[in-house]
Amino acid sequence: MNACSPELRNNISCCGSIDDFKHIVYPAAYLIIFVLGTAGHSLSVCVFFSQWRAQKSFTPVNLLMVNLLVSDLMLVCSLPLKISYYLLDSYWPFGDIACRVISLQFYLNMYSSIYFLVALNVLRYLALVWPYLYLRIQTHYGASIVCGLIWVLMALASSPLLFPKRGNKCEGSARCLELSLESVENFHFINNISFPLGFGMPLVVIIFCSVFVVKSLLRPSPALGRTRPCRKKACALVIISLGIFLLCFLPYHVVRTIFLSTEKHVKMNVYRGSCHNLCLVRKTAVISHCLCTANSCLDPILFFFVGENVRTFSAKWMGRRKTNDCVARINLQKEELQVLQK
Repeated sequence: MNACSPELRNNISCCGSIDDFKHIVYPAAYLIIFVLGTAGHSLSVCVFFSQWRAQKSFTPVNLLMVNLLVSDLMLVCSLPLKISYYLLDSYWPFGDIACRVISLQFYLNMYSSIYFLVALNVLRYLALVWPYLYLRIQTHYGASIVCGLIWVLMALASSPLLFPKRGNKCEGSARCLELSLESVENFHFINNISFPLGFGMPLVVIIFCSVFVVKSLLRPSPALGRTRPCRKKACALVIISLGIFLLCFLPYHVVRTIFLSTEKHVKMNVYRGSCHNLCLVRKTAVISHCLCTANSCLDPILFFFVGENVRTFSAKWMGRRKTNDCVARINLQKEELQVLQK
């Protein structure tokens, strides 16, 4: 919000200083996310680098996870700048271009992460429900094309954030990462598009895939002994993906919709709620934003339980015997599929 706006001054005096709340919550939350994200992703980088050195290639699942890792690292690396901004009492000393890039980067990470999770769930769905189709796409460049499309489409969808002026100067202080009253209607319009396409539709796809994956996992299989590790990973993917959506993305999108609608009513001077409710909505928006950012430090959990070489790497690093039935060659997969089809 623009600190020079008289409407904003009235709103702040009405609901109390929301800036004080942000200056406490954001730095603390971002610092925890930065530490956990840096540690988790450093281990993930070692795992994927080890696989690349050994095989000079990635499976479709691991290729999607590498792209998810890159997306998360972009967000984690931006957190020190955000922490500095709030510790400096909402002063942005890094320039207008950096402000725009940081704003773009948050939405790029969020929606690319959502669609990478969707692609992972679709892959696991194909592996269990349409296994021969899964084997066919393993030998093509389908995963690379999907990753490229996700990056291009999400970058194009987020690009409008580069053009509006994000840093505002007021009383000698450069502002960033704030919603100005002038841009409330634009963000409200963008939210009406991004909510169904960026969150609603992916959530439906993940639930659809999860239902059929769980149904397949519950069905008795003659090859259960040999395919148990793969089935466990499919189950882990279902649980972790839904958990990330319900914990990180669902609260953020719901609260963001309520927040933008409320701020639009405030701007139009038609808000009929109490000052307490206005303050509560704004504080809830801060918390939901932190939860959404936390997805970048939860994804390493997905890498560990679902990644096709993570446990092999861990066993090797700890001096244990390599055992991972799910990292099978194409002939072993075909053999298992033949058993599954009997």
